[in-house]
Amino acid sequence: MRTALTQNNLMRREQGMTTAELVIVLAITGALSVFMGTELQAMADQVFLNTAVAEVVGDLRYARSLAVHEGQTIRVALDPNQPGVALYRSSDVTQPVAPVRNLMNRGIRTIRSTGGPVLAFHPRGTSSTPTTLTLEDRRGVQRVVTVSLTGIVRAR
Repeated sequence: MRTALTQNNLMRREQGMTTAELVIVLAITGALSVFMGTELQAMADQVFLNTAVAEVVGDLRYARSLAVHEGQTIRVALDPNQPGVALYRSSDVTQPVAPVRNLMNRGIRTIRSTGGPVLAFHPRGTSSTPTTLTLEDRRGVQRVVTVSLTGIVRAR
């Protein structure tokens, strides 16, 4: 009977954690959060870059279809300093067709074009020049969007 009472008292006294156990748990949690935080940030940057590429591809395809539908040239202006895309009708270059897309809020640092700062889609759906657009995010990761002479837009 005496051993049963002693075991009962021991079980009652061991209800909490010691300071050493608490420090070890906090150290492990801190180390995991540091490693997972950097991985999550890298994953978020990748998602932002993929989203920006999808938006640019969508804008270029919209410009092409709008040129065919309206029967007039649609110009796509690229701003490399403030990475963005704007669509204009050739008949009125003062009013954008759609809101200007700002790619900086997607983490894009620069957008470069081999065909110059303005691309044009003609009423037959063709492009004025074959162009390669390079989008670069703040980590230096690059994605490429190509526009063929026939107006086909692809992301790589």
